[in-house]
Amino acid sequence: MLEAFHNSGGQGTLFWVSIILYAAAAIFSLALMKNPKVCTLVSNGLCILASVFGIATSIIDIAIEKIHTDLYVFQSAIPYLSVDIRLDRLSSFFLLCLSVLVLCVSIYAIGYVSHYFGKRNVGVLHFLYAAFILSMIFVMTSGNAVFFFVAWEAMALLSYFLVIYESEKEENVNAGRLYIIMTHIGTAFLLIAFMIMFSYTRSFDMFGSSAAIPAFAKNIMFVLFLLGFGTKAGVVPVHIWLPYAHPAAPSHVSALMSGIMIKTAVYGLLRFVFSYLGVQNTWWGVAILVLGIVSALMGVAYAFVEKNIKRLLAYSSIENIGIIFIGLGIAFIAKAQGNSLVCGLALAASLFHCLNHTLFKGSLFLGAGSVHFASGTKNMEELGGLIKRMPVTAVLFLCGALSISAIVPFNGFISEWLTYQSLFANILPGHALINILTILSVAVLAMAGALAAASFIKLFGISFLGLPRSERASNAVEVPGVMNVGMGILVTLCLAVGLFPMAVLQMLDRVLTGFAGISILPQLKNGWLTAFSPLSISGNAVSPAVIAGVFAGVILAALVLIRIIGGKRRERKVGTWDCGFESLNARTQYSATGFSKPVKIALKILFRPSRVVKTEGDLVYHPESIQYLVGIEPIFERYLYDPISKLARSISHKIKYSVQTGSIHAYLIYILLTVLILMFYNRIA
Repeated sequence: MLEAFHNSGGQGTLFWVSIILYAAAAIFSLALMKNPKVCTLVSNGLCILASVFGIATSIIDIAIEKIHTDLYVFQSAIPYLSVDIRLDRLSSFFLLCLSVLVLCVSIYAIGYVSHYFGKRNVGVLHFLYAAFILSMIFVMTSGNAVFFFVAWEAMALLSYFLVIYESEKEENVNAGRLYIIMTHIGTAFLLIAFMIMFSYTRSFDMFGSSAAIPAFAKNIMFVLFLLGFGTKAGVVPVHIWLPYAHPAAPSHVSALMSGIMIKTAVYGLLRFVFSYLGVQNTWWGVAILVLGIVSALMGVAYAFVEKNIKRLLAYSSIENIGIIFIGLGIAFIAKAQGNSLVCGLALAASLFHCLNHTLFKGSLFLGAGSVHFASGTKNMEELGGLIKRMPVTAVLFLCGALSISAIVPFNGFISEWLTYQSLFANILPGHALINILTILSVAVLAMAGALAAASFIKLFGISFLGLPRSERASNAVEVPGVMNVGMGILVTLCLAVGLFPMAVLQMLDRVLTGFAGISILPQLKNGWLTAFSPLSISGNAVSPAVIAGVFAGVILAALVLIRIIGGKRRERKVGTWDCGFESLNARTQYSATGFSKPVKIALKILFRPSRVVKTEGDLVYHPESIQYLVGIEPIFERYLYDPISKLARSISHKIKYSVQTGSIHAYLIYILLTVLILMFYNRIA
């Protein structure tokens, strides 16, 4: 027997139009694969159109008063196997983030994918791309744990095939293998949590009640959810897949993976822990907060010493997930202690940073793709001087770097400022240990912010300024305009959100009201948010819009004054002081390695730096060549994962000869014993 229920309200119709367009994009990708240009235009054009409908769906759903909307329920004859699609304000917020990013990435991909023409089958790439987007939409709109699990697995597998798209490169295959192993380890934890959920409630309904689940089982489920979703988010120490997988994927896919896929884990924590289980204990928040602290600090530290642009951005994503987890940790602690005001502020900070990270990290990965598209390399040591060869890309990349560095008036400042405010507000009398941890979080957040700014100063300065360090950089030219259009929309949104954050805060207030029953707008009068009023100037609170206006006025006045005083003088060009050299060249300027060397030495207990000097010829006076090789030790791989891997291989090797005998009779006995054990368990259960 099959039962189906379909609700097509205004946003329901728009949602299904979006789904149909994404499905059509996937189908046409395969049908038109023999004509890569037409395939690229049709597939990405449909994705662009679908994303517009997705944006409209999200905005309408956030605006309406319903708690959640049942869009489609399909119940099969198989028990508990159903397709249940629901929209509430939380899922609509994440769907909005996804749709905005897809809109820009799909525009960008029209130009970017052209470098695969004649080399690889772009039809398969576009099919995987559209299907990957669909899987993330279903993750965000699932109404029951079974359908969520199916969508989650589809998302993992599709992203795996995207990571290994350029499978002729061994490092991509290795990155994909590591990614699929880690993501399935995380999925195993989620599966166990769902089984515990069903064993007590006899239901997989994500929007149902967890009152029947005892406290000890909820604690176990929290740990399982934290491990499962934390692996997908890339929090330390289950982050090792992220710096390998994101650089391996095509750059427009990397933008989706880093910009939104890892934040499906944040959605999962909020949906299954905060909403379904309910925050039971303060230590839940403490655990999330500690993971956030460690991830923010470790992520930005490893980003600072990276030379590969995309690996630097991947480590930066770990740092930003850490910032989001710091906000979530404070929200969980405040919720457990009954402090709804701090809880609401911290949740707003985390969700705001989710949106901001989608915008600026998406733009930066697209910028990294443009650099790779034009120069053929992702190694900063082979770049330099790109600002003269790629001026539009350089300006857009600089704006993205300013955004992620939390520089006013861009959007990164707003969410980090809110995170600071939630930390300060969480310091209350009578909670000594929590207060110490909160103060430590403030210090780590400040240090992470400084290192993040230094990382992107290095990234932009080494890659775009100075002289070209290789022929690849010398021969680089500006990328196709459509690529800059996609990146430019994201950068424009970064600036718009930074100038007018109240629009986003009002939207987040509706999300929090519908999802957590908490409103943050009444706190406008107490000083938390007054500085975000578009034209606010009160006391020491000045809005980003006012600051930007003042700066623009000062710059304009300075230009007018220079023009009046300078008149029509001709521009003079003189040589840079060369310190006695006959002429400056690329070897006399800073390298990425040299820029990060002081911090590497200061934090040598973390990086464990190594160096090797190889000299040929006369070692004293006339060496023919000198090679100076530096490196850092991957401490998590070396001291955590390598021992586990060696132990697993050792145990497998021993079991192989005692269990895998080659006898069919032994294998039949194994099957019989397994069936008997399962029957016995079912009987007593």
